[in-house]
Amino acid sequence: MFSFCTFALVLLTSSLEDVIHQPAIELLSLSPTEFTVSNVEALRSRLEHERDEALEKRKNEEETWKKQLRVVRRGLDDLNRKSSMDTEAAAARRSKLHIEIAALENTIRQSALDRDRAVRSYDLQLTKLWLAENWPRRRLEIQQQIRSGKARERRHGDVEDTGYRTIAKNPDKDIEAGQQAVRQMLAGGYLPSEIHDEEVQSFVRRVAERIAMNSDLKVPLHVTVLDDKELRAIALPGGFVYVTSGVLTAAQSESELAGVLSREIARIAARHAARAAKSSWLSRMILPVTQIAGGIFAGGPANPAAYYGIGYGMEGLSGILGRALTANSEEFQLEADQLGVQYAWKAGYDPAGFVSFLDSIAGKEKTFVTETPELRKRLLNLFTEIEHLPVQKKPAPVSGDFDRIRQRLTQ
Repeated sequence: MFSFCTFALVLLTSSLEDVIHQPAIELLSLSPTEFTVSNVEALRSRLEHERDEALEKRKNEEETWKKQLRVVRRGLDDLNRKSSMDTEAAAARRSKLHIEIAALENTIRQSALDRDRAVRSYDLQLTKLWLAENWPRRRLEIQQQIRSGKARERRHGDVEDTGYRTIAKNPDKDIEAGQQAVRQMLAGGYLPSEIHDEEVQSFVRRVAERIAMNSDLKVPLHVTVLDDKELRAIALPGGFVYVTSGVLTAAQSESELAGVLSREIARIAARHAARAAKSSWLSRMILPVTQIAGGIFAGGPANPAAYYGIGYGMEGLSGILGRALTANSEEFQLEADQLGVQYAWKAGYDPAGFVSFLDSIAGKEKTFVTETPELRKRLLNLFTEIEHLPVQKKPAPVSGDFDRIRQRLTQ
């Protein structure tokens, strides 16, 4: 067994510093080199220190602006106490205070966003450093497992039988619940409007149908693109998938979009909502669906569903319900990731597409990447499945349609 007390794991042709700035997918080829554990620990310590320092600086600045805001608001209170009606001078003073309040509130709000992005950026670098330590050993174990003929012993290891195996029993029982959930969501106005561009809708449906034909899905698939810049993909039981235009514009390739769709199709094929509820799930699901959808798409802070919607957006409604009803969310997340990779691979897409998508938005998008399980654990799980996959026999043809569709959305 390789000793990690002696060696760190980095790219043979790169410095340790380069590793944390590589695209995540490049880490798949990591190999042991001469860098010591002390090198890794030193870099980790430095990154954590820089992150904490940046966080503290931002918080101090925000506190200063909040104090200024309180002073300005007191000035407004004083102005209101002086008289019932404004003189010309008082009106001018009020207008100036309003401008100062708006400016300070905007500065505080933007600073909080920048602080969150900075923290996520450092955390992403630390995630890649962790992978540099842990992935190569796991990779060697997988390669040995494959050589010994035991690759199919892992859960869902019968990837060549995709479409002919049983991932979850009685999937048709989900159709009625999904239909009812869709009706309630539409009636309640919880969903953004559909994209009124048939070319966009048709393209996404073609990609999704290609994946579905190469998946374990046993119910009809219904895919709709919603007109929303936020990154959201929602899988409802019974074959209903909603994806926002924001996902299409954020994706950099058709394989990245396929990775997102594959994962949501996997949730439906694996019946995560039904498995989460375990019993009497039909009656327990319909009400939460409408509430949670409101939290995801409306984003109202007073909405109790926001607890589930904000922070678990990409998990899909079925997965969110799983989190609300049971403690199995992490298990479902990892299973959806694994099956999603398999379906994308079987459909001829680059199975690493979802890895690339996660990597590109992890440092920017707060509501898309879930906190449980940690990103590092999800990436290790994704890397593990990709390494297990056989050589792809029929890659999906590159048509250029994705770039054209994406351009239509960004014009």
